[in-house]
Amino acid sequence: MNKSTYVRRTWTRFEMSKREAHVITATFRNRMRPAFFIRWILVLLITSPFLASEPDTMVLQGDLSALYANGDFVIWNPKRESGRPMAMAAGTNTEEKDKPTSLESTLDVVGKAPIGTDGRFILEVAVDHPRQVNFYVLNATHPNGEPISPIKGNSFILEPGQLRLTMSRGDRFTIVGGKYNEAVYNAWRESEPYLVAEVEHERLSRPVAGESEESRRMRVDRASAAYARTLELENEGRSHIARTHPDSVTRRLAIETAWLIGPWVLDALRNMAKLTPDDPWVIERLAREEKDALRRAEERKHLATGANIRDFTAMSLSGEAVNLATVRANSRYVLLEFWASWCGPCRIEIPHMKEAYERFREKGFEIVSFTIDNNREDWELASEEEDLPWINLGFGQDAKAAKAFNVTGVPKNFLVDSKSGKIDATDLRGHHLDEKLEELFE
Repeated sequence: MNKSTYVRRTWTRFEMSKREAHVITATFRNRMRPAFFIRWILVLLITSPFLASEPDTMVLQGDLSALYANGDFVIWNPKRESGRPMAMAAGTNTEEKDKPTSLESTLDVVGKAPIGTDGRFILEVAVDHPRQVNFYVLNATHPNGEPISPIKGNSFILEPGQLRLTMSRGDRFTIVGGKYNEAVYNAWRESEPYLVAEVEHERLSRPVAGESEESRRMRVDRASAAYARTLELENEGRSHIARTHPDSVTRRLAIETAWLIGPWVLDALRNMAKLTPDDPWVIERLAREEKDALRRAEERKHLATGANIRDFTAMSLSGEAVNLATVRANSRYVLLEFWASWCGPCRIEIPHMKEAYERFREKGFEIVSFTIDNNREDWELASEEEDLPWINLGFGQDAKAAKAFNVTGVPKNFLVDSKSGKIDATDLRGHHLDEKLEELFE
């Protein structure tokens, strides 16, 4: 066999091997394709958290042992007005004839769990989308059997996952385990500067035995400064999140859960509008905030020192209609005080207001309080607990009086010169109220 014949036969065998290999491979591929794709889909289902293990429920484990050994932990949806959550009982009717039989009956309840004798509970709730919810502890009693009033103003973000709630005192709780709660709340509330300011405010708010009046006034001023610092840090924290966080849902929640509506909200919304110009929520909220900013600027002119006070008529707890102009006709100065049962600073101020009322009442000083509570039972219970000696009117955030004075937060007050009908001072707290009344009466 010559060399050319050998090469030709070898090449022929090689070509036949290629064709046979192709046929065998094609047959194997056709037989294995269904199994291959099934295995691939199973791998995707196992390894993809979005497809297979994305949680659609929140499991909340709570430890309230510092305050409770019974009762029910209730999560509820806040009422919304034009897309903005409001910390009130949803569906509450403020008409006396429709007075609800219980606070829980006024709530849009999301979930409820009993609190054990060890102060713990476990609550599982379905989550359709991350959103703000409020919570109460209802039906709790002291060891002597007396009912414990529910703590107001507590809210967090309902989100999928394993969350843990710990409460150390009436107005202090922490939730860990949820990415949105961590980003929107804990990022600033658990920061060192905020914790320092919070502890400082709590320390300075406690009376000191044997302190002089001058020392007390200095302590109160420092406590007010510490509280103002907490508000400043909250605004700074929320502003940073709403303007810079890479996740648009987190930005939105930082705005939606805010109760301090300042210029930062408008700035954050304008930033979001650049990133997501077609988002309907951003478009609607930005338009509303720009309109509200103009309205608030105009309102400040009408509610500033020297402006004429706005008259209104409201009902007392006993059902008597009281007109502010009539109160002015029978007094020299009137302090119009807006408050709420759930407002800690409001209720801390009441004992001092009582002292000022007792001291200057005979000289023509009168107090008219107006509650923005949206539930009459809350107003009644707080009024009974505080034993208010002055004119006590109400009620609700949507009431004409609250709207007329642009009350978006409490405490808020106006000192009125009854003769001229003009606002003499605003937001007088602690010894600043004393000093003003001393100046006017003495």
